[in-house]
Amino acid sequence: MVFTYGVVSLGLLYVVVSEVAVDRLAVAAMIVLVGILALVWNDSAMADLSAGVEDMDEEVSASAMGRNFAKAPFVMFRVLNLVVILGIAVTQLMALYN
Repeated sequence: MVFTYGVVSLGLLYVVVSEVAVDRLAVAAMIVLVGILALVWNDSAMADLSAGVEDMDEEVSASAMGRNFAKAPFVMFRVLNLVVILGIAVTQLMALYN
């Protein structure tokens, strides 16, 4: 989803900054809806990863990888995901309406 969101965002950014005559409302709707889709998709994947910490068996949780995985700041990753996607959407909307 990250690759798809990146490609779609770059395409939308091209439409925003180019001189092509487009319906602003339609482009704004795409920016918002694609951002929401990416946010929900990425957040649910991170929630699944976070839940995986609780499902590790003794052998995995005792390994170096398991200990490192248990220390991962999943809440921070989820907040960062929100900030990045909102930042991209807001800057694209600002460029569209300026």
